[in-house]
Amino acid sequence: MEDFKITESELWEYISKTANNITIKKVERWMHSSDFDEALFNNIKTIYNNTATPAPSTELAKDRFFRSVQPKNKKVVWKDYLKYAAVLIILISGAYFYNIISSSENQLIVQTTFGEQKSIQLSDGSKVWLNASSKLSYAPESPRTLFLQGEAFFEVAKDSLRPFTVTTPDHITVTALGTSFNVKSYTDSQTTETRLLTGKVKVTSDKQFSKSIFMNPDDKVIFNKDTQEITKSKMDITESNIAWMEGKIQFKNKPFSEIAIDLKAQYGTEIRFKNKDVAATRFTGSFDNATPLDEIFEILKISKDFTYKLNTKANEWIIQ
Repeated sequence: MEDFKITESELWEYISKTANNITIKKVERWMHSSDFDEALFNNIKTIYNNTATPAPSTELAKDRFFRSVQPKNKKVVWKDYLKYAAVLIILISGAYFYNIISSSENQLIVQTTFGEQKSIQLSDGSKVWLNASSKLSYAPESPRTLFLQGEAFFEVAKDSLRPFTVTTPDHITVTALGTSFNVKSYTDSQTTETRLLTGKVKVTSDKQFSKSIFMNPDDKVIFNKDTQEITKSKMDITESNIAWMEGKIQFKNKPFSEIAIDLKAQYGTEIRFKNKDVAATRFTGSFDNATPLDEIFEILKISKDFTYKLNTKANEWIIQ
């Protein structure tokens, strides 16, 4: 049976009547398939109907919705790196964030699609840069308590009375008072990683480990979801630069299987390995995030021979 993978951006385009014929047909096939998520469809439709006049542009409708839920004196600045990037902010119940979000209403969710990055200024003065294929959630009245799925860089405004916390789907919490750090926790990745640039942070978990880990500048903490091991080490000079914020895809001595997760976030296509030896091969490289995926594969092939092909029907690259 064919699997139907629909993004929320495609649903927004379909509901706002700005989708092209290909997207229309794709959504309608999905609606008649067993993969149809009626709750998600109805949520986006309700948002559109309540925030847009008939047949406005997609961007105008999204902008109206954001203004309607934004608290007073709250300024959000979007920084798009790719001209086709789309903004999608949905007010939704907590169930859509792996049951981590509070069940209270009035949660704000900011999310990016593949190849898309955004910057957000929170009402407490903190700044967040959200990487591709990521989701950030918080209550407007609690901008220093956030939930992250994916990757983001945080520049925290100092407030000695209110700690700033970021929690991931695997129950890792990073706590800071005034600092800058990067958290990476994609659900299909084997690891959750925190990199600290300035200040101090504390890494804790209510399920995975009992000991608190305190980080100083240039420290890196990695939690392995499979082995349940957590390690702390010093970053090298390349790791202290947040490459994705500069429009780069960068990796050092990293398994191809983990690199594939970063590539999926940028390009929106699955990468499936049929050869475990190739999946475990480690690579080092740096690419502009606009580099075509097949060109990246060609360069990686120089050090490790493998074949690749695109399955357009399943929207996935097969590596063997």
